Amino acid sequence: MFEIIQSLIDQEAQIRIPAAHLTPRANLYELGMTPYTAIRLLLAVEREFRIEFPRDSLNREAMATIEQIVRRVRDSQFVPAYEWRDAA
Repeated sequence: MFEIIQSLIDQEAQIRIPAAHLTPRANLYELGMTPYTAIRLLLAVEREFRIEFPRDSLNREAMATIEQIVRRVRDSQFVPAYEWRDAA
């Protein structure tokens, strides 16, 4: 998952250095990501992992680092059993 997100960062975030050279906690905004490219990255991540992030949980910090993006993807892929039973 980490490598896929790095590839998406290279394609969409338009930062100054290749994502492969970043630490998991490197701040993408400090490296040149703008709100516009953050949205492009968000949409690319949703498309790639076939998920949809809850809009009320998204903010600047949620997309600021690779570590936080990975956490959001994992959280979005996990749906507790009680939630899907209630939806049926």
